[in-house]
Amino acid sequence: MVTSLSGPFAALGESMQAGMQLLLKQSGNILAGRPIEFLVEDDQAKPEEGVRKARKLISQDRVDVVCGVISSGVALAMRDVVTEAKMPTFLLGSANDLARKAVSPFIVRPTKTNWMIGTTAARWTYDKISKARVLTVGSDYAAGREYIGDFAQTYKNLGGSIGKQLWTPLGSADFGPLLTTISSERPDVVFAFFAGSDAVRFLRQWKEYRLAGRVPLIGTGSCFDQADVLPAVGDAALGGYNTFQQSPTAPAAADFNRAYMATGKPLPGEFSTNGYVCGQSIKAALERMNGDISDWEKTRQALFDQPLQTAFGRMPFDPRNGQAILDIYVNEVRRGDGGAMVNTVVHTYEGMRDPGPGV
Repeated sequence: MVTSLSGPFAALGESMQAGMQLLLKQSGNILAGRPIEFLVEDDQAKPEEGVRKARKLISQDRVDVVCGVISSGVALAMRDVVTEAKMPTFLLGSANDLARKAVSPFIVRPTKTNWMIGTTAARWTYDKISKARVLTVGSDYAAGREYIGDFAQTYKNLGGSIGKQLWTPLGSADFGPLLTTISSERPDVVFAFFAGSDAVRFLRQWKEYRLAGRVPLIGTGSCFDQADVLPAVGDAALGGYNTFQQSPTAPAAADFNRAYMATGKPLPGEFSTNGYVCGQSIKAALERMNGDISDWEKTRQALFDQPLQTAFGRMPFDPRNGQAILDIYVNEVRRGDGGAMVNTVVHTYEGMRDPGPGV
């Protein structure tokens, strides 16, 4: 696994690792009769570091499978490395191009694309919140540009209009100038993309600037992540909406929730679930091939032949690009038992399929 164990996504990487570790523990560290050795490398959320660590795993450690990745930039940078090495790879980075012009026959993605989240958020916003006066704000890097670009394009295609689009560098500490602008613009709704520690700081300052409860806020699931954001921000997130392939209140997540929390961890969010579902996908590949995935073309086809039942829900793969087709949940942050903030499903966009190659 290549993931982020330092930098702005450190907590997310730890959660991803924990999800995979739970799946392996439940399996006795044996999948389809094969003992599993789990190696983890830190990409620091830096593309060049992700490339270096992927090459180490492939050439030095001689692994059989590569998986993981949070950052879209890291995922795109690793694409050529694993493809040239013909390395079976289960990639969790959600960059759109990996389902489109950067498709690789050696990559399967048991997670969403950025488009799936941005376009469903736009549909929910247009249908349920406002048809105009939307302002967007987000971290200025590959994923932020895609999430917000897909939101804006879908919203405009539906007939809505987008106001100011505000950007801030990844790792920002002070959102004051952005929040002052939002307050003065008085939009009907704000769409936001932040992740990890950036999301925590943004939501805390959102409340400090007295925007919480006054301006409707919708974002990506990472902005309201159940495990890594909501416990840290409390009621600053109350009433916020997000679109996500993961929800702790989705029926499909119930068994995973119980098992994960039994380890002493909090209600799981995206990245622990991503790690677990990645493990479920690797396990399915091995089991469908009786433990031998040396013929990767046949292994991919075995994954495509029948949907997986996962902690995300029913998950078929698109044979055009190896991209998961997923239900996307609309979550509202509500007060749960004991006053904790809980992402609660209020709507489901079923079977979202990325437009795929040719877009």
